[in-house]
Amino acid sequence: MSIDTCLQRVAQIEARLRGLTRQLAPMSPPAPAGPVSRSGEVLSTAISAAARPFDVALAQASGQAALRSTAQPLAPEVEAAIARHAAAYGLDPSLVRAVIRAESDGDPRCVSSRNAMGLMQLMPDEVRSYGVRDPFNVEENVAGGCRQLAEKLRAFNGDVRLALAAYNAGTGAVRRYGGIPPYPETQDYVRKVLRMAGIP
Repeated sequence: MSIDTCLQRVAQIEARLRGLTRQLAPMSPPAPAGPVSRSGEVLSTAISAAARPFDVALAQASGQAALRSTAQPLAPEVEAAIARHAAAYGLDPSLVRAVIRAESDGDPRCVSSRNAMGLMQLMPDEVRSYGVRDPFNVEENVAGGCRQLAEKLRAFNGDVRLALAAYNAGTGAVRRYGGIPPYPETQDYVRKVLRMAGIP
């Protein structure tokens, strides 16, 4: 596939994401200027163009785009946050929705036995590094989770499977094993998210 063809495909994908955001807008409350803490304070979420993983668009252009998502829609507030932050980070909303379903089944108050918190199950160190003040706040959690997922995709050149494995087991484990680690939990997680996101 030529660079020109890739760039055209990227433009088409971005246009689709913008269209999806517009379609979801009537179902959603007006978007705040940024994530809102529990106290109602609006937090800054300035996202540079460099934060968007171009590799994701290339992966979609080469045929890895979601075919049919089977993950059930989430609460309107969560769907609105997915639309906003997936678009901001250049992610497929179906992938973000599937990660949320696999991580917390849409429960913003979820806490794991390892102390991962909220919709996208952010660990305490991730909460601190991403400036998330309230990991149980829908906007903040989805913003942090999308940022992390985008970082994993960039780290593995747009390979969705490796990015998901890193989201579950850590980047170090994926690099150490040179692929998806041989952990049953991680292997099941990757299969489950891909299936729900409709990614072949």
